[in-house]
Amino acid sequence: MTKLIIYLREEEFTALSNLAQCEYRVTKAQASLIIRTELERLGLLPQKAKRPKSPQSDLIAKTSNSGD
Repeated sequence: MTKLIIYLREEEFTALSNLAQCEYRVTKAQASLIIRTELERLGLLPQKAKRPKSPQSDLIAKTSNSGD
């Protein structure tokens, strides 16, 4: 994996950190996700398959299919 240094203003870092905390990610992972998502949106990278937003939604999907 390639390392990249990004300089942020204090308010940008605070906003990124707050978002990461809300989504239970470390700040570096949140920045990486934002960059990846934007590159996909712009068509510069192929879109990855969508994953469930939370472990609970994955569990719900598995239990609802287990009755089949």
